[in-house]
Amino acid sequence: MKSVLAAGVLFLLTAGSAAPAQTPIPTQPPTNPQIAQTLDLNAILSQIQQATSSANANIGHLRIEKWKADVDQKRQTQQVAESLQKNITNAVPGMISAVQTNKGSVTTTFKLYHNLNVVYENLIYLADVTGSLGKREEFEPLNSDIVALEAARKNLSAYIEDAAVKMEAANRQAASGTVPLQARQNPGAPVPGKKVVIDDEQPAPKKAVKPTKKKTSPHPSASPTPTPSSPQ
Repeated sequence: MKSVLAAGVLFLLTAGSAAPAQTPIPTQPPTNPQIAQTLDLNAILSQIQQATSSANANIGHLRIEKWKADVDQKRQTQQVAESLQKNITNAVPGMISAVQTNKGSVTTTFKLYHNLNVVYENLIYLADVTGSLGKREEFEPLNSDIVALEAARKNLSAYIEDAAVKMEAANRQAASGTVPLQARQNPGAPVPGKKVVIDDEQPAPKKAVKPTKKKTSPHPSASPTPTPSSPQ
């Protein structure tokens, strides 16, 4: 048992290996169809906050010092519990804030997902030890937190996958120069990425000149008939 506990502490400190613990989850984590369909990032982040906050509170309710175990076992388990609480209190909120600030970028979201895996796997380890050495009322809340955290973790994974697919599609479109669907549906609209140049120096169109009517001179009038002069 000492070796198992020591391995669990080592995993939490390195935050990079799988937790050497048995999985105490008795039921399949429920899925949230609404979140799965819409992939609403804000809803997923809220789900993560609720699950980790509940886990943090339930870890604080553990009375490890009263368990029937030797001093080394209690100390090692207490270290795991404290490390989990520090991660949930300090690391998780900052990563959630980074995701919101960067508008759900793949990089920041994946960092949150990776850390969430660390919390999830070590919470499983702690719940397994609690089920063996602690009381039932200590174990059951932790097990419920594991179920909630697993659902949040799956939804975040689905969001990252969807975001990655969209990003790859946009990159392929930009590389191939494909006209977006919006431009095909509205041919008159300017295509994104192309500039419409207006030549201010283009000469203005010439005005049409109206034909003028020629003035015709009047016909010359007949010269007056001379009157005969009276005889002298």
